[in-house]
Amino acid sequence: MNNKNYIIRKTETKDAEQFVKLRNLVWRSAYAHIFPEEVFIQMESEEKIARFKAGFAEHQLAPDRITYVAELNGKLIGFFVGVFLSDYGYFKEKKYADLQAIYIHPDYQHIGLGREFFNIFVNELRERNIKNFVIGVLKDNKQARNAYEKWGGKLKEYSRPFVKLGKEYTEVFYTYDVSKIKEKIL
Repeated sequence: MNNKNYIIRKTETKDAEQFVKLRNLVWRSAYAHIFPEEVFIQMESEEKIARFKAGFAEHQLAPDRITYVAELNGKLIGFFVGVFLSDYGYFKEKKYADLQAIYIHPDYQHIGLGREFFNIFVNELRERNIKNFVIGVLKDNKQARNAYEKWGGKLKEYSRPFVKLGKEYTEVFYTYDVSKIKEKIL
């Protein structure tokens, strides 16, 4: 399927509802083998969606972040979120940026969209003279980990617990030196 008809643009306030629905769909697809169904039911509750939408502009469009969406025929098919200073204490101390999320609709994965998002983020870091960044991912998310390794990420020994509904999972981290990333990752 040739889906290069999509456009990539900066996220706007009007994207909030599609953004949260896409996030939930991708979570369900990526983590169904990891999390129990209750996690997805909780994420998809009307209250949770309303809270996310209410804080969307403040959090997703804040000046310390970069967020872009991919849109095809008026529908969001992917997005990414990055921050210029990681929220993870371990990486914040070292002044790492953080590529917090790359979410792509399951029907549009493996067409290069994730790499395009990655390149946009890296180019923004270069413009801001930011030297390093991190991507956190659940240890059991093998598909995402494979992509991060293919893009040149170095797995750190550092990990931390990630808790959902009282159950603990392991989050691992890939780091990148911006100066060692080729102009375009193909």
